[in-house]
Amino acid sequence: MSKKKLLAVLTGMVMAFMGLAGVGAASAVDQQPEKASLTVHKYLGATTNLKHDGTAIEAGQLPKAPLQGVNFKLYKVEGVDISKNDDLKVAREISEHAITVNEAKTEITVNSKTYTIKPAKPASAVTDTDGTAKFADVARGLYVVGEGLDGSAKIMNGAEEVVKEKITPIAPFAVTLPMTNPEGTAWNADVHVYPKNQENTLDKKVKDAGKNVGDDIVYTISTTSTGADLNGDDAMDRKDLGGVYEIVDTLDPNLTYQSVIVKVNGQTVTEGENGYQVTKETTGDPAQDKVTVSFKGTTLDTIAAGAKVELELTANVKKDSAVGVIPNQAKLYPNDWAKKNDKPVTSPEVKTKFGDIVIKKVNKGGTALAGAVFTVHLADKDSKSCSDLTKLGPVIKTSEATGENGLVSIKGLHLSSFVDNKEIDDGDQVPYCLVEKTAPKGYQLLPQAIEFKLTKEGTVTDLTTAKAGDGSFVQVTNFKNPGLPLTGAQGILLVSVLGLILVSVGVVLTVKRRQD
Repeated sequence: MSKKKLLAVLTGMVMAFMGLAGVGAASAVDQQPEKASLTVHKYLGATTNLKHDGTAIEAGQLPKAPLQGVNFKLYKVEGVDISKNDDLKVAREISEHAITVNEAKTEITVNSKTYTIKPAKPASAVTDTDGTAKFADVARGLYVVGEGLDGSAKIMNGAEEVVKEKITPIAPFAVTLPMTNPEGTAWNADVHVYPKNQENTLDKKVKDAGKNVGDDIVYTISTTSTGADLNGDDAMDRKDLGGVYEIVDTLDPNLTYQSVIVKVNGQTVTEGENGYQVTKETTGDPAQDKVTVSFKGTTLDTIAAGAKVELELTANVKKDSAVGVIPNQAKLYPNDWAKKNDKPVTSPEVKTKFGDIVIKKVNKGGTALAGAVFTVHLADKDSKSCSDLTKLGPVIKTSEATGENGLVSIKGLHLSSFVDNKEIDDGDQVPYCLVEKTAPKGYQLLPQAIEFKLTKEGTVTDLTTAKAGDGSFVQVTNFKNPGLPLTGAQGILLVSVLGLILVSVGVVLTVKRRQD
């Protein structure tokens, strides 16, 4: 090969090498994009042990419960330029700040400096059938994502509607667009986030069968927590709940708190640093007992991972209670966000109903009788009958004596027609049995109990207003003792007269003999 050709080949090789080196240098310096997209994925349920690094997660790894119709808001943090190193530090500090709902819409103060927040472009997006809401062509910057359940229309999980009031919305969070990829080697301009909604429910039941004013009634409050790795640390524990899981029951003024039994996953939990704490305070006017059960330590970790939680709360109906209906409703604060923003999940309201039996004592002519006293019992539960006195329940209450108008009431009895927060059909009601303890003077005790169903709630203050058929009134008729005959009275009278005659004759004969 000639020197000229060899030089040409060497020159070509050098130029080729320089070209390759230039490509390599260009790819090593990854310029931060000026635009990025954000895709928000919404599901019910947990995604623990899955990556949360801004990249897309394979569909097969996700829960089978995408939420359609959830409205998301995007806000830009003004004054933070993430193309500068120092501002990336600020972005990190803001992201670590617990952003409140109000801050997400106005301004954030971090390290004594306030940053204005304004709606981004685009400012909102709604999840579609696969649970995704996409913000496309977003200018580079630091953003805050907020969830607007109030502004969401109907939220669907497939064909099933999800009640918005039972969903705990996510706390607002900050995100940089674009963000660094998981390997730390390049910029990710297609950011995916997977905040999870938790559909929290709280149920409440009451067991009040056979309970009257002055007795204890038991409320069962239950919920099942939905575990989720909300902070993306590959664990489900108390940190995901912000250290808060509380059930609050503000009792009606006619109730007094007695005790509570707490169970998690069917196991009784003891009060303490790894169990729960009960706080009772007096609030309202008239005064009410507000009972708060706050879960602690390892029990809180168990709940954060998903668990059934049950409270059996016992309350006493005050003896001087004169209301006909006592309602009760509980609240659940499933995390710190719900507590701080006062966004509890509420239970159904349950009711216990009481009333008065008004008794009128009369004779067969309808005239009022004073002085009658009654005891009240529940009928035999099996036969629902008062016919066999030996099968009646114990004495519930004893009345005062009927007045001159024949009236008396027995107050604060549980309605026959409403038990355990349910209407009871007439044929299934267990009636009350009135047993006469003392009859009016000159009248016979009734040998059989009087069957009666109490169906009218509330206190009867004017007994004269109670009428037959109103669900509280019962009229009881008494009969006089029959007159006892004086057995053999005429014979005794005759003997007595004859005796007097004989005595008289004897006296006359005695006198005559003395004269003779």
